[in-house]
Amino acid sequence: MSLAIKGYERRKHENPYNYTEAQLADKDLALKKLKEYYPNVPTYYAELVYDMCVNTEQEKLEELMKKVDTEPSKYTIPEVLVSNTLEIVDADKSLEYKSELKELKEIK
Repeated sequence: MSLAIKGYERRKHENPYNYTEAQLADKDLALKKLKEYYPNVPTYYAELVYDMCVNTEQEKLEELMKKVDTEPSKYTIPEVLVSNTLEIVDADKSLEYKSELKELKEIK
């Protein structure tokens, strides 16, 4: 239930791209799916990507994707911080490996 107060208007949903009601429903559905696939991405950024993809020509999007693949970003992450593999560590094997290293150090 909402109360109408004279002199104040209810805030309306921002629609800078003038989407129709059907397009807004499609956007909401797409954002929900994006949230399922990428739960750590903030809604604001998901909306930016959606709006860019819907309102940009396919050729321009392909151009941008090629640029991302070929040109290094000025915001690159140092190689030291990037880890491409995940390793499952078995605690028993880890302890065995450490004891083997100690033995090798003692031999030298």
